[in-house]
Amino acid sequence: MDAENKKARFQAKLRFAAVFVIALVVTTAGGVMTIVTAQKGISLLESKKTEYDDVFKKQAELNFQIEELFRDLNNLKTKRRNSSEHKHMQKLITKKRLLMENDIAMQADKNKYEVYKVMLEQARVIQSSMDELDRESKKRESNMEQLEKCRIKYQELNKNKVQKP
Repeated sequence: MDAENKKARFQAKLRFAAVFVIALVVTTAGGVMTIVTAQKGISLLESKKTEYDDVFKKQAELNFQIEELFRDLNNLKTKRRNSSEHKHMQKLITKKRLLMENDIAMQADKNKYEVYKVMLEQARVIQSSMDELDRESKKRESNMEQLEKCRIKYQELNKNKVQKP
């Protein structure tokens, strides 16, 4: 006793196997692609996190340095110093500022440090203004001393004229 639909059953089994294999291949390929994409995404996220952590650390360091720079500028402005002390302090401030500018220039993505560039430029402007103010103050003191000497000399001359007649 042989089945009459043997050929139809064989074709149905073959069709089922083909569909099953295709479904299995598609599902497996989709799973593999999902896992590969997920791994790439994870590695990208980890690299971005590392990059952001590095930028955050650098910005924190720059914040500390900027704060120190402005503290030095404030001390330069508020504390009386002689010319050599003033020049030495200005030299130290300029050195710190230039080191920070060079450090920012060495960074790969300079856009992340634009605020610091602007602040350093402002520090440079403040520093040059303070230099100009110091020069003018020294000039004024010198002029006041000369004026005082002239006043004293004039008083002595007047005193001598009054005593002579």
